[in-house]
Amino acid sequence: MRAPLLELKSIRKTFPGVIALADVTFDLKAGEVHALVGENGAGKSTLLSVMNGLIAPDSGEIRIGGQPVVLSGPTVALAHRLALVHQELVLCPNLSVAENIFLGREPKARLGSANRMVLNRMAEELLAEVQVKLDPSRKVGELSLNERQIVEICRALASRPRVLVFDEPTASLNDDQVGHLLDIIRKLKASGLGIIYVSHRLGEVLDISDRVTVLRDGHVVGTREIAGLDETVLVSLMVGREHKPGQTAYRDRRRGAIALEAEAIGKSSIFDNVSLKVHAGEIVGIAGLLGCQREAVVRAIFGAAPIDRGEIRIRGKAAALRSPRDAIRSGIGFMPADRKGEGLVLPMNVGDNLGMAILRRLGRFGFMRGRQRTTKANELVRKLAIKISGLSQLASQLSGGNQQKIVIGKWIARGGDIVIAEDPTRGVDVGAKFEIWSTIQGLADEGKAVLLLTTELQEMMDACDRILVMSRGRVTGHFHRKDFSAEAIAHCFVA
Repeated sequence: MRAPLLELKSIRKTFPGVIALADVTFDLKAGEVHALVGENGAGKSTLLSVMNGLIAPDSGEIRIGGQPVVLSGPTVALAHRLALVHQELVLCPNLSVAENIFLGREPKARLGSANRMVLNRMAEELLAEVQVKLDPSRKVGELSLNERQIVEICRALASRPRVLVFDEPTASLNDDQVGHLLDIIRKLKASGLGIIYVSHRLGEVLDISDRVTVLRDGHVVGTREIAGLDETVLVSLMVGREHKPGQTAYRDRRRGAIALEAEAIGKSSIFDNVSLKVHAGEIVGIAGLLGCQREAVVRAIFGAAPIDRGEIRIRGKAAALRSPRDAIRSGIGFMPADRKGEGLVLPMNVGDNLGMAILRRLGRFGFMRGRQRTTKANELVRKLAIKISGLSQLASQLSGGNQQKIVIGKWIARGGDIVIAEDPTRGVDVGAKFEIWSTIQGLADEGKAVLLLTTELQEMMDACDRILVMSRGRVTGHFHRKDFSAEAIAHCFVA
């Protein structure tokens, strides 16, 4: 009988006061997709770090092709043809798309420098595999989060691995791109690769996988064949209790006056003639495919890339939003999709991150008022049910769901009446998703105007009062809740 491509036997890993992995056993066969699921904090990230050589297990054994190996680092893992597509991007923003994809493996010209013509052609071929048109010479720092995720995927494919690990690869992709990626995974599987697929999108897990292993609190709950499973059973295994499908956090409410209004705004050649209104107590979504420029619109409203035509009005008055500082002073909060890169300061503790947006109020003569900060931070921890060991715990040590709650809490503390939420449930588990959506609904209940972006159209339809659709930098559709239809909205994606 042929040995599995990858075996992990009785892997155990502890951190001070925490058992991250308790005798975890997992295997992967050639030509299969084996999914790994669990709530945030279940141990998935630790297990992936062990596979990739980032963390050494306290005990247990790793075998590749039946032979015991010691993965002392990512380079060693890569030498064994095991590649990881990271959830949190590890790209170089000052390098081009092609340079990032082939970093360390660049084709050389005569004098030892990278052969850019060959490099760009190779990158174009890989991008064609994932059916995305990107200029290979473009700087990664200029790309949207969605586009950077595609570059990360291409970089892993460039190593031509035997084992390929996808860690939340679709968290920043829209439905169209998800479909393309799953098709690519099917082709890779048919070629004999072994694929480990980690995702909180359980519909994808059921669609693409052959087997699934469920982790809970560092333990393997079970490994099942996908045949015969459904989302209800999977969620119940993950959370340890019965899950009732079809839950939604949406609540109908009376809307107030217009809080945020954009009239025919434009930005160079990126977007043009975009108009929108968001009332107090209302959640308005902006839907669209990759490249529709909705991210550019909300960042312009937040002052990160100011408009050069049109007008933005806050509570009926024209606002010159030339920087994020101007937007914050006007009562706008922004929850970025890239919570680790833009929403948090990971080396800082929970208390300092929660107080970041109100430093001026909490400080006097340049020093923080410790008691006041602690009281406010503890209040937010209780309100948002953030799971921490204490306010001194580092933000980097928290699960994705708890990190996202801190980003939300930061803007709740600020107290502005307009909130821009960009993919607020990106990469968090089903339980944390429901809590986050409930919190966002609570912001609208309090009379805040919420402008929402999310890569999952169904989530947007579940959460919003109205949805605008964008395509190629312009608004192509406008839907009220009673008229929501996935087919009708999708039709406007290519209008």
